[in-house]
Amino acid sequence: MSDRLPTGIEGFDLLVQGGFPARSVSLVAGPAGGGKSLFALHFCHAGARRYNEPSMYVVLEEAKESLQRVMQMFGMDFGDLEKADRFLLIDLGELRVSGSQGSPIGFRELQDFLASSLKTAHVRRLVIDSLSAIGLHYGSAAEYRERLFAFCRFLRGMDVTTLLIAESPDPHALTQFGVEQFLADSVVHLGLEEVKGELRRTLTVRKMRFTKHDTGKHPMHITSVGIEVAADEKVV
Repeated sequence: MSDRLPTGIEGFDLLVQGGFPARSVSLVAGPAGGGKSLFALHFCHAGARRYNEPSMYVVLEEAKESLQRVMQMFGMDFGDLEKADRFLLIDLGELRVSGSQGSPIGFRELQDFLASSLKTAHVRRLVIDSLSAIGLHYGSAAEYRERLFAFCRFLRGMDVTTLLIAESPDPHALTQFGVEQFLADSVVHLGLEEVKGELRRTLTVRKMRFTKHDTGKHPMHITSVGIEVAADEKVV
């Protein structure tokens, strides 16, 4: 694995010295409709298609069929990549731990699944979509943080580069639980702001360890082929 993993997103890789640091755990946060899943699909598609790096996308909340429609909409053909085992779309949304009522999957259950499957499939790029679904498993922010910390340590030891998706339901908070950004190596925020009656999309690299990265807020556009970031423009 190289030191940098390009996302294939036009403009973004220019902001971060070519891509995400290898074997890092990165957070992609933003409001609903901000483009987080599309960003992560770009990351997987570029790895599997351009760099022959097996990629796994784990869905915990959104239906698998919904992700497949997004792929088709933006011309991301994963069919041959799936047949070649270079792309795996895993739907764990229906998985429940023991209990009379059942509950969302926790980090331990997810780690047990990944411990064997990542090695078996030789996965190099991993997406977890999303932390918001996992957070419902825990009764307190302290327990959630403790388990997330252990999970991130596990991921860093698996020779895989990971994107964790997190919702930002509160416009004044970066993440739902307020701890994810402190445990991740990188934080990319996708903004969705209303300006003069129209929604404006933005992208900001809040932090990225081991990287001399751009810190500006940049316009982000969703076109017929996916996400484009205006690296040479800034939103003021």
